[in-house]
Amino acid sequence: MQLMLSILLVLVLLAGLFVAVPVTRAGAEEIKTIYFAGGCFWGVEHMMQQVPGVTEAVSGYANGTLENPTYQQVLTGGTGHRETVRVRYDARLVTLEELLGLFFSAIDPTVKNRQGNDIGTQYQTGIYYENEEDGKVVQAAAEAEKALHPAFHVEIAPLTNFWDAEDYHQDYLVKNPGGYCHLGAEDFERARQTGKPREARTAEYRKITPQDAKAAMDGGQKPVIVDVREPFEFAAGHIQGAVNLPLGQLTQLAETELPDKDALIYLYCRSGSRSRAGAMQMVQLGYTNLYDLGGIIDWPYEVVK
Repeated sequence: MQLMLSILLVLVLLAGLFVAVPVTRAGAEEIKTIYFAGGCFWGVEHMMQQVPGVTEAVSGYANGTLENPTYQQVLTGGTGHRETVRVRYDARLVTLEELLGLFFSAIDPTVKNRQGNDIGTQYQTGIYYENEEDGKVVQAAAEAEKALHPAFHVEIAPLTNFWDAEDYHQDYLVKNPGGYCHLGAEDFERARQTGKPREARTAEYRKITPQDAKAAMDGGQKPVIVDVREPFEFAAGHIQGAVNLPLGQLTQLAETELPDKDALIYLYCRSGSRSRAGAMQMVQLGYTNLYDLGGIIDWPYEVVK
């Protein structure tokens, strides 16, 4: 009997150990966050989006004194905010050290309150971190970079606050590929070579319901929305933020207006058949993350004119 009780006690203890040990899913993403202020956030956001391991890059305003500021308020220089990009990345695919190296390669760290043609306190360069562990990595990289220059004016500090910028600032250079940017094609290409490459995507036809698409967007997804109707139809009413690429010119316009063929794209028309036709055209062009939303009539979205 005593032997049996001893065996039971050992089994109970072993079971407790198995319960206490957390199970880690093999291959799970290891998402971390860092904040970069590198002048106009349009270019910094777009550059970081090119990095294979970056899962999200969002333009916003960091470390200022005013809650939820508008762009016009930040422009005054009186709120203390910096135009900043929140970068979430999979640490299995790209390291913080690699992102810091990319950032320093794209900015001029020797000037204050300026990058390129943009002058003002909102354009002050900076790196902001959420925890002490990342702070040590950032500080070490900054000290190494500082030794390379006669002057060094990059802010290094913990993040105190961050507010998303207005929708029209998000993915600005995707929506406006000819728009102003103080960074160049070489910066974007260097970003594509940073970290480990993503697994190759396959261009194939995919469909998504309006409800699922809206839920994904409400949850934080920021797709490029493509409206393939005629310009007069688009002008009469369209989803806010949509890009008008008429079906008859879609093949020609897509190559120049949407250069990133891995970008998340939701495409729609007034009729489901025209929407499908547009989606198939873009699949044939090699767009790998495109979804056909179908006809506009049944959509749960606010339509603007």
